[in-house]
Amino acid sequence: MLDTYRIERRIQEIHKRLKKLNDKFKPLRESEFVKDDSLNAEAERHLQTAIQACIDIANHIVASLGFNKKFEKTGEVFYELVENGILDGDFAEKMINITGFRNILVHGYLDVQRNITYDNIQNRLGDLAKFAQYIENFLEKYEKKKNK
Repeated sequence: MLDTYRIERRIQEIHKRLKKLNDKFKPLRESEFVKDDSLNAEAERHLQTAIQACIDIANHIVASLGFNKKFEKTGEVFYELVENGILDGDFAEKMINITGFRNILVHGYLDVQRNITYDNIQNRLGDLAKFAQYIENFLEKYEKKKNK
């Protein structure tokens, strides 16, 4: 059964982390960002948490609604959301790309390139916000269908 509370908490977390990234890190110049260890550590954690919340939401929806559950790579879960009309078109590719960055933060943490972190802050936060919007729209339709 779909746990809408669980999903909504993660959507709130995405919005919270995106606000912090937009407010504190997006205004910085790349040179300022790249040289500061503390800024990088904080920004990486906010990005990792926001991306992980997206992955958790996608996995929960797929598991709860009985969609295909066999994926070779973490990000492939987003294809399933496209297949089932929750995400539009090629949006899965954007989410797979940002999931790849999350994998670097978690597993390749010694090799994180600060300019790529900076680029994700400057250019990819909108994708995370759009994902949250897709899920909010899905939940609204799900609740209407459930209450009929």
